[in-house]
Parts: sequence; structure tokens; C-alpha cells
Amino acid sequence: MALQSDAIFEFIISKVNEDPAKAKAVNGIFLYIITKDGKQAKQWTMDLKAGKVYEGAPTGVKPNTTLTISDEDFVQLATGKLNPQSAFMKGKLKVTGNVMMAQKLGPLLKAADAKL
Repeated sequence: MALQSDAIFEFIISKVNEDPAKAKAVNGIFLYIITKDGKQAKQWTMDLKAGKVYEGAPTGVKPNTTLTISDEDFVQLATGKLNPQSAFMKGKLKVTGNVMMAQKLGPLLKAADAKL
């Protein structure tokens, strides 16, 4: 199933490949659970310790932070139309694990916004 968020993850993959050192500076492993119509549609792993982003659950590593968000809300978040704090407060974004580490993702998503 193709989701709107796939394009954003593809862009993030290209940015990570372009500058792996910048990605590794975040030094965390994030699991994104993307939902569609209230059901889990896809998982994406951002292994920024290894400088890799790929579709699916983490392989051989444990995520520091798991973020659950709908496809539509993730696109809104990545394009700057949805504030991460308000998304969290409204229950649109669920974060488990190291919440503080999730805040380090801002600059990566902001870069995605510039290209969309």
C-alpha cells in the first residue's frame, strides 16, 4: 500500500545518504508506526546510529523511541502544518521510549519541509 508519508521517508533516506555524519549525530534509533484509518499500515525505522533509514521494523536493534502517527498527520507534521507539541497534546502523535530524543528529529523533518 502506498502512503503519502512514503515520499517523506524517501526524501529522509536521500538526506541521510547525502550526509550520514549529520544523521549519526542524532545517535538514536526511531521506529515510526504509520497508521491509516485507525490501523497500522507501515513501519519505518530510522537507525541514526548506523545512518540507515528503511521500511519495516528495526532489525537487530531496539528502538530508543517509537512514534505512532497517522499517514495524514505525519505529512502535516513534516510539512510544518502541524506542530509536534500540539500533535502530541491532541493525541495525534504517540511517543513511547525516549521522548527527549524525538525532539532531535526536528531538523531532519524541517529539511523535508523545504523540498515538499
